[in-house]
Amino acid sequence: MQDTGKNIIIAGVGGQGILLFSNLLGKFYMKLGYELKTSDVIGLGQRGGGVESHFRYSTKPVLSPFIKAGDVDYVISFEQTETLRHLHCLKKEGVVFSSTYELTSSSVNTRLQKDLPESKTDIIKRSENKTFIIDPEENKSSEFNINKMMNIFMLGYYAEFRGYSHDEMIQIVKESVPAKFVEGNIKAYEKGSAIARAELVVS
Repeated sequence: MQDTGKNIIIAGVGGQGILLFSNLLGKFYMKLGYELKTSDVIGLGQRGGGVESHFRYSTKPVLSPFIKAGDVDYVISFEQTETLRHLHCLKKEGVVFSSTYELTSSSVNTRLQKDLPESKTDIIKRSENKTFIIDPEENKSSEFNINKMMNIFMLGYYAEFRGYSHDEMIQIVKESVPAKFVEGNIKAYEKGSAIARAELVVS
């Protein structure tokens, strides 16, 4: 069946490369001939505040970049608290891709607010939606810095899940990141796609 389009929320905190991820994905879908609209919402991004990108692609004209709660096909999140914030936005058949990375809020650190009493990963896994949890610590590599390249790692993971051409996506990465970071980013992309390939076999 032809893919006529999807609604995606990409979320995380400042410094995680959310907007680069959105930009790379946008270039890929535009090459495929889709109509595209994105809208970026940036909190105190430079201080680790929340960042989210509403991303819509379609074979038909996209009239608004914003996605209503309940209309999201995929939540791709690089930070667990941000994952939890967006679970309610998913369609019943929607899918979650979430890192286990967690940035403890300043209000929790200063004891102005209590943290959740249980693991955020466990809460995410209990979601009624299909979930894929990626642990950066388990996927560290001497070939790239996963903490700085988790966005590209996740891009490879998502591309494998969707069955996309890795050659095309890697070419877009090569054209879009500074030359000195190309090799590491490609390694991160390849590791992400390999992890997804292995997990999809057993899921």
